[in-house]
Amino acid sequence: MVYVSQKNELIFPISEKYEEYLIDESKFMGNAESISFPKNEDEIISILKIMKEKNIPITIQGGKTGIVGSAVPLEGHIMNLSYMNNVKEYEILEDGTGTITVESGINLIDLKKEILRIFKEKALFWPPEPTETSATVGGIIATDAKGINAFVYENIQKYIKELRVVRASGIIEVVSKEDFNKVIGKEGITGVISQITLKLIKKPSEIWGISFFFENEEDASNFIDAVRNDVPKSETAFIGAFEYIDKTSLNLIEGRKPTMAKIKELPDIDENFECMCYIEIHGEDEGIEEIAGNLMETAAMYNSDPDTAWAVSGETEIEKTRAFRHAAPETANLFIEEKRREDKRITKLGTDMSIPNISFLDMIKKYRDGLSKYGLNGCIFGHGLENHLHVNILPNSYDEYLKGIELIREWAKYYLENNGQIVCEHGIGKLKKKIFEGMLSEEFINNYKILKKEFDVDMIWNRGNIL
Repeated sequence: MVYVSQKNELIFPISEKYEEYLIDESKFMGNAESISFPKNEDEIISILKIMKEKNIPITIQGGKTGIVGSAVPLEGHIMNLSYMNNVKEYEILEDGTGTITVESGINLIDLKKEILRIFKEKALFWPPEPTETSATVGGIIATDAKGINAFVYENIQKYIKELRVVRASGIIEVVSKEDFNKVIGKEGITGVISQITLKLIKKPSEIWGISFFFENEEDASNFIDAVRNDVPKSETAFIGAFEYIDKTSLNLIEGRKPTMAKIKELPDIDENFECMCYIEIHGEDEGIEEIAGNLMETAAMYNSDPDTAWAVSGETEIEKTRAFRHAAPETANLFIEEKRREDKRITKLGTDMSIPNISFLDMIKKYRDGLSKYGLNGCIFGHGLENHLHVNILPNSYDEYLKGIELIREWAKYYLENNGQIVCEHGIGKLKKKIFEGMLSEEFINNYKILKKEFDVDMIWNRGNIL
């Protein structure tokens, strides 16, 4: 039995009230004995001390938006950081950029609101743009999430100045750039990220979003390859995002669109369209128009009718099209949730792989051939110019679910043999650890073991993730 503090009620026994904290968006279900909601670093340390005395492992949680089970407990105690969501301080720098220091439980929605409130006149923003806006900043950093703007703004490390981490010893460590790799992307196994100082940069003057529709996947793939081989540029603008969404994803989205507030007013998509490419152009109007014209001409070469394209500008309209893109994983998750009601063994099965040295067309064919070979249905969406797609298996039974695991392992083997990556931004957690059993390199595992030995030899934090 876990000790429950009667004095300050930091720790609560798990009951029906807290069952939602035993699962995340992967639909992977766990177990725990107790839960806490610390409001500051002192409370984190107090809870840690109690758990360490009884050798009870702690699973760290933020918004529970992960899709590999990193925040799902296998046993012990849950430490949910959602109450640690405050802005601590901020600064405007001489070059017009800024910093904002936040607690790790703040989500993207609230972070954007606070940045707008504080830096409105300076028009600053934090570039990482995962489409799941309820994700917490701590969770984004713990999984090294990249989002739709990574093509141009690159890795998240560029936009972090400093981290505060509570180690298993109870000591708070201030982590600077040189040691970010000991925290970022480590899924909480080296400690709790309690506070982050983020680097903010100037917003683009304008953002346009253009959605091109194609009647066959080969045309869309050739369009993506053509753009990737000769990315249109301008002195005052650039492509900020380039996303691909396939027919199965479009069907899932259209089926649920009437119930999704952010996207229900968007036009219906013609049933003849097999897929779409959503592209953002950031910069000044003249440069944006130049790039947009180039993209229109290229898309037309590959049989996308410019008259069917969606073209939007302004933050409100851009948020709608970003929400449409986010509806791809969201509706795939809802499909899995429904199947899980029929069989609780079913979880999300999605890839997070990238491969730089093949064409987009060959990559899509590889996925389509695999799905056909195993007789499976799946939806495909993701980051087009980076050859980084997310394939979500949509099983109708547990037998199909097992086939899906086999297929993902087959794809992973191919990617590893061809200098690809099999984990890019979602993490490994507990779910992918099972799926990729025996496939992760000895060097990769040993690097994590070294970190665990250095920072958490007693395996208190996030036991079961990766290792």
